[in-house]
Amino acid sequence: MLLPREKPYLDGLNSYYLHLERFIEHMQGEVGSGGVHCLSPGLEMMIYFNEQEIISNLLQSKGQPAAFVPSLEIARAAFYSATYAVNVFQLDPHAIFFWAQMQSFQRAKASLKSTEIPLPDLIFRLRQKHFSGFIDVQLVKKNDGGILFFNDGNRIGGSYSWGKGGMSMSDEHYHTLLSRIQLHEGTFTFGTFLKE
Repeated sequence: MLLPREKPYLDGLNSYYLHLERFIEHMQGEVGSGGVHCLSPGLEMMIYFNEQEIISNLLQSKGQPAAFVPSLEIARAAFYSATYAVNVFQLDPHAIFFWAQMQSFQRAKASLKSTEIPLPDLIFRLRQKHFSGFIDVQLVKKNDGGILFFNDGNRIGGSYSWGKGGMSMSDEHYHTLLSRIQLHEGTFTFGTFLKE
């Protein structure tokens, strides 16, 4: 499952103490739009919401690909069947539908190191190939990095550990990532969006 790289709005909660529907209603009033991320040893899920409604529910059993499920009832049953660590991500109104309706993707098995290829060169090559998907950039020595999203070779935005809102179009955030990857070694992993 791919998660926003921004620091969660709330983290370290335990599902044992939460009533799911009331908690989501409270978060709708407090943050507007976002995602409730639940993690247990066997299951991971993300429930995306905006101020008016629950938009989608993404579930991933251990060892299986993540899949959207059609109703909150399925996510609700899963929520009450185990104990989860719960985090909440605040997502901007323009970002919520991108995350809540993200295309399925195939992760590459291998990753690249920034010492093998500079990030701008990698992006140039992906642009030539009309790449649609993402590069997950992780700095080795710090819990820092970002996810860059592409559509048909064009960078459409990113999610950054120092940012907020889940989808920044800002060149400033992008250039911050470039400067940090030059200072600290990093790894690049890929996900290619699958055509529906």
